[in-house]
Amino acid sequence: MKKRHSWKRKLVAGVCAVALAAGMTGCSASDTQGEESAANSSTAANDAAATPATKELHTGSTTYFYAESMDPAADWDSWYLCYYGIAETLFKVSDDLTAEPWLAESIEGDDGQHWTLKIREGVTFSNGEPVDAAAVKAAWERTYTENSRGAETLAIDEMTADGQTLSLVTSEKVPGIENILCDPLLCVYYVGDGIDYANDTPCTGPYKKVEFVAEDHIVMEPNETYWDGTPKLDRVTLTSFTDDNTLTMAMQNGEIDAIAMPSASARATLAQGDYQVFSRTTSRADFIRMNMQHEVIQNDAVRTAVAYCIDRDGYAKVICQDSSVPSWGVYSATLPFGGTEGLKVNVSECSVEAAAQTLEDAGITDGDGDGVRELNGKPIEINLYTCTNYERFTQLADDMQSKLGQAGIKLNIVPIDYFIEDAETFAKDDPDMVFNSMAMAPTGDAAYFAKQCFATDASSNLGKYSNPQVDALIDQLNATYDIDERNELARQIAQIVLDDVPCIFFANTDASVIADPGVSGLDASPSEYYFVTVDADVA
Repeated sequence: MKKRHSWKRKLVAGVCAVALAAGMTGCSASDTQGEESAANSSTAANDAAATPATKELHTGSTTYFYAESMDPAADWDSWYLCYYGIAETLFKVSDDLTAEPWLAESIEGDDGQHWTLKIREGVTFSNGEPVDAAAVKAAWERTYTENSRGAETLAIDEMTADGQTLSLVTSEKVPGIENILCDPLLCVYYVGDGIDYANDTPCTGPYKKVEFVAEDHIVMEPNETYWDGTPKLDRVTLTSFTDDNTLTMAMQNGEIDAIAMPSASARATLAQGDYQVFSRTTSRADFIRMNMQHEVIQNDAVRTAVAYCIDRDGYAKVICQDSSVPSWGVYSATLPFGGTEGLKVNVSECSVEAAAQTLEDAGITDGDGDGVRELNGKPIEINLYTCTNYERFTQLADDMQSKLGQAGIKLNIVPIDYFIEDAETFAKDDPDMVFNSMAMAPTGDAAYFAKQCFATDASSNLGKYSNPQVDALIDQLNATYDIDERNELARQIAQIVLDDVPCIFFANTDASVIADPGVSGLDASPSEYYFVTVDADVA
C-alpha cells in the first residue's frame, strides 16, 4: 500500500534535511549557534514524529461507485449513499438476511397496518441536527414526492410524529415490514432550508462527503457527530474506473487499497499477490431484460431462441472464473423460494440446434437464404445494449452474437459506458434487449423484486412486461404472512415468468472485496447494501 505509507518517507526526508542544515551551520558559525540549531532540529524532528499519520483509504470499482448525485431521493442514489457509509436506515440487514434495529430501536403493530416505531435517542445528522420522528417523516415525505419507488417499497396512508415516536398507517397489511425498512430508499436524511440535496445531503452515517464528481469519485471524511462509534479513517476516496485493466493496475501499483466487486479477471490476477479476498453469496442475478414493446421481442419463439443461445455454464466457469453459478430459473437457489425444484424449466441447455428448431417450429424461416430468418417479412435483427463497465457482459455478448447468428438471428451489440437502470434512460435508448444485474432479495423479502420488476406498473419494469396472473399473485404475496405460503407464491410467480420469458436470468454472482493485507472493516454484505463501515481501517 504505497500511498498510505508515503508519510514515513516524507518524515525521514524532512529530518535528514534539518540535520544537514544544522551541520552546515556549525561549519560557518559559532559553537553556540550550532548547538541552538541542533536543538531546534531535534525539537522539530520530535514534533514531526509525534504527529499521527493521516489514515487514508483509497478504493476503486468499475460498477459500485457510480452515484449520479448526493440526493437520497433521486433514482437509485440512496443505495450508493448507504454503500458509501453516508446514509443509514431504520433497520439493517444482517448477514443471514434478517432485519435488525439500526436508527430505530423497535417497531410494534397488532393488525399489520398500524405501526409504532421508536426512533433511537442521541442520533444526529452530520450537520449536528437531531434525528427524531419528525426528521424521519420529513425525509420520507420528500422521498415519496421525488421517487416513484417509494410507494412501491412501502405504501403509507398516514404518518404522525411525536418526539421519538413515529406512527404509520400502511395502505395494506405489510408482512415483514422490518425487512422493508432496510431498503436504502427509506434512508433518513436532513430536510431543511438551504440544503443542496444533489451535492451535499446531511445524513447519519460514519462518513460525510467533502468532494464529489458524479459517476467519477467521492472523497469523504468522518462524521464527527456519528452515534455508533468513532470512524477510524481520516479520509476515504472511492473512485469509479472505466475498465478492469486500469483498476487492476491501480491496485498493483498501490494507488488504491481495495476493490469493491472486482471482475473475475481482476480476482484471478490479484489472487496471485498478497491480497485479502472477502466473498459472500448474494441474491444478485445477471440477466437480460427484454423490451416487450418491440415487435420482434414480442414473439415467444424469438425470446426462447435467445435463451437457448446463452452459455450459462461457460459464463459461470470461464468468463466469471467460478465467481458465479449458472441459473436456469428466476431466483437464486440460496433463497428458500429460489432454484428450479418444482418448476417446469423450458430451457435447460445451451443449444444452437434447439434455438434453430424453436424458430423453425414457429414458422420463422430464412426465405431468401442469406442466413438471417425473417419475421413478418423482415430480417430478424436484435440490438443488445451492454455497459462496457461490465467486462463479463461484453464477453458474453460476443459469444451470443456467434450462436444466434448460427441459429439465424442477427445480433447487433451496442456498447455503452453507462447503466440503463431507470425508465428515462431505457426509453431514450429504446433497446431490444439489455444486460442487467440486480439483487433480487437483498433483505430476504420474497416480494421485493416482483413488486419492482414484474408488476405491470412497477417503476423498474423497464421492458413493460404485463401479466394479470402475476399482478394478482403479487397482491396476494403482499397480504400473506405465513413464510411457507409466501415462498410458494414466489415460486408460482417464478414459473409464470419462466413461461413468459420477459427476462432471462442466467447467473447468480457473489459479492466480494479484494484488499491489501492492512485493510479491515470493509463489508462484503449479502444484501450488497453496505461497504464502508465505522470499523473500516488501514494498518
